[in-house]
Amino acid sequence: MQHPDLGFGREVSGADPSAGGVWQKRFYRIGHSGAAGHAPANTLKSLALALEIGVDIVEFDVRACLDGLVLIHDATLEAMPSPYGARAVRECTVAELQALPLESGERIPTLAEALELLRGRVAFNLDLKEAGCETRVVEALREMGALELALLSSTIPTSLAAVRAASPTIKIGLSYPEDRGNASKRALLKPVVDGAVRLMRQALPRRVLGMMAQAGANAVMLNHRVVSQEVVEVIHEHQGRVFVWTVDDAARLQQVYALGVDGIASNTPELFQQLPSQIWESVAPEGECETK
Repeated sequence: MQHPDLGFGREVSGADPSAGGVWQKRFYRIGHSGAAGHAPANTLKSLALALEIGVDIVEFDVRACLDGLVLIHDATLEAMPSPYGARAVRECTVAELQALPLESGERIPTLAEALELLRGRVAFNLDLKEAGCETRVVEALREMGALELALLSSTIPTSLAAVRAASPTIKIGLSYPEDRGNASKRALLKPVVDGAVRLMRQALPRRVLGMMAQAGANAVMLNHRVVSQEVVEVIHEHQGRVFVWTVDDAARLQQVYALGVDGIASNTPELFQQLPSQIWESVAPEGECETK
């Protein structure tokens, strides 16, 4: 099967000049949910801390509610201090969600509030947690003049295909694998999860380009346990990008970086200070996606 040049690193004709060479870097420091190791995830405080510490991309989760788009990871309010019990986020209004008390006096921000904070200062990765809000997210980015600074990701191929239909030029990353039911965090399932991870890592170099084509993606967002040098090389041969989540251990950060990946997400982005600074200060030639 022939696979096209994914063209992630190419600047789009007519693109917003403010995007500059933002997608031309050799390596990206990614703040996961902002700087979730230091502040409540997906809050404005967490996003601002990521900027203060120093990142190239701020990642955050996006869901639709009854009357807007908000930054929140879970599909329900079950794990939050809420008078609504386990009500689904999509059944709540923005006002109801923003009235919920979070740690440190923070509240759930809207997508518009997050974009206002980040626009012009950093690129951002919007992780779409469920299907159905793709067109609204793309339109929100377009209205804010932030489309060229955004990378949209999801574990749902059909959701990403809808994003591609809404914007032929936007950067799209297929997240893999989906951690269904938080299986990776359940001790009793560890042997099963470990076996599945080994199989995924072995099969991914053969499957990844087809998976990306189905989703219309020009990047992948891989769990650090399934990434390999082989899959990085396959994607780079087709001018795609490989971003990895979520690494909070210094030794593991070095191991993953050595595979030649294009970026790593961390809840504690100060870990990136151990890497050579020139990797994110340098800019790759147009149209190229260099490995390290």
